[in-house]
Amino acid sequence: MNFFRTTILESRSLGPLFVGLLLIPALVFITACDSNGSGDNMDSPPAEQEPARLDTGPVEETDTNVDVDYDDDGTAEVVRVTDVNNNGVVPRDANGSTVTWSSDKTYELNGFVFVNPGDTLEIEPGTEIQGRLGGGADASALIVASGGVIEAEGTASDPIVFTSVRAADETLGRDDRGLWGGVILLGDAPTNNGSEVAIEGVPDNTGARILYGGQNVDHDVGTFKYVSIRHTGTQLGNGDEIQGLTLGGVGSGSTIEYVESYASDDDGFEWFGGTVNTKYLITAYESDDAFDIDQGYRGSNQFWLAVQGGNESGRASEMDGAGSPESAEPYAESIISNATYLGMGPGVSDASGDANDPFIIHRDNNATSYHNSVFAGGRTNAGIQIEDLEAGSEDAANRWDAGQLEHQDNLWYNIGPGFSGQTTFEDLIQLTTDDDGTPSGDRGNALEGNLADYLRSENNAIVNNNPYASISRANGNGAIQSFDPTPVNAATSGANEPSDFGNKSAGVNDSWTSVSFRGAFGSGAEWNLDSDWAKITQDGTVQ
Repeated sequence: MNFFRTTILESRSLGPLFVGLLLIPALVFITACDSNGSGDNMDSPPAEQEPARLDTGPVEETDTNVDVDYDDDGTAEVVRVTDVNNNGVVPRDANGSTVTWSSDKTYELNGFVFVNPGDTLEIEPGTEIQGRLGGGADASALIVASGGVIEAEGTASDPIVFTSVRAADETLGRDDRGLWGGVILLGDAPTNNGSEVAIEGVPDNTGARILYGGQNVDHDVGTFKYVSIRHTGTQLGNGDEIQGLTLGGVGSGSTIEYVESYASDDDGFEWFGGTVNTKYLITAYESDDAFDIDQGYRGSNQFWLAVQGGNESGRASEMDGAGSPESAEPYAESIISNATYLGMGPGVSDASGDANDPFIIHRDNNATSYHNSVFAGGRTNAGIQIEDLEAGSEDAANRWDAGQLEHQDNLWYNIGPGFSGQTTFEDLIQLTTDDDGTPSGDRGNALEGNLADYLRSENNAIVNNNPYASISRANGNGAIQSFDPTPVNAATSGANEPSDFGNKSAGVNDSWTSVSFRGAFGSGAEWNLDSDWAKITQDGTVQ
């Protein structure tokens, strides 16, 4: 775009549904395209080349409706959206309860913006939404309250992009994390909290709109499809951050598929209970865990991809159960089939985060099961831990004993600094220990051998040849530069349908897509990445 002038229309209406969406005329932001086909740099530019950051924090708003027009021909507009007086995106004095964000405008989130209960936000394919920079009380985020609906259905060629406000000459890459909040979807599907609770990371002064949880298994938050969420996770109060996508009590009537979280300064995705089923999720270059499950989430999922960065990361999968008490039900009996988790490489020694913890960890009373998946390249001291606590405690090992926590038909490759042709499952298992290093659970050292025997008996395998076609890393075994995820060798076959896929929460995406390969890619998986809807293809990560 050519940026020659700024037109501020102080009295022009944006239509009745936008009365009360307040925009500021005094401060003009020049933005650059970060949506489909942006060609963003793969890595952040050197510090001395970065332009100065734009002013941060939400802006004090007035009663004036304003279009901020940066284009000389008047066709490209920026609409600043502010949640004044708890109006949400659909103001209380609007006619009707639905508002549409159209692809001919860019929408700037000015602080915490809500879709209120009973209201619907529709987002057209190709629309870009930018979060205003800032942390703590000055953070920006989009939150769909329980009872609200979002219909954000992009396409492979025209995805919906959530990103950060930035200067015209500023490109954002894999290391640009924590610039704004993120996206939160809430509902009244079951959790194991016992009652409604407030979602973490959002100020209490937002009232009941941050509550989630209930008994509505079929809750429907709407459609969230072909959406890329970038550069999220700004630091909030009490040390909390917002993930790329947070799902609190979201139910099985919802459609969550083809969603990417890119460069989050916390987790890529996190579930707080709920029953939603998902397909085709991507998280890349997050600083903490790729996928995090909490509070009794029960759902079936297929085709997940995680790509860790080269300077900071957490676990590929942090599977938690209940908070307090840890015996609370329902147990987190979710299923993940056909995941590919690629770590930063076991040779990396100077990265930060808790990536030296197990690549996959099951804690509390978690019973998340993995099937037909590929775990590779983890900079970890262990591949897996199933928490084992003292007798009388509710823990993930109990769920494994009961046959609720399963690992079947998975491949392990290049995990841990000592990986070699002689690596065994005993080498990849980390026991839960006390401060003095002794096993903390009632199963003692025997858990290691018993779990290893179980993994072998359930068609899990440690392989010494790449299960994907190729990978290029910086400095030999560091950050992933690019990879071809086509399955090869042992990954081309061996997949089996999980016996209870879809039984945890019947609804959207409750059917297993029949494939023979292991991992997230292969014939029968319809990722549609050739259309560049995801940032990982735009930056060259996936080729």
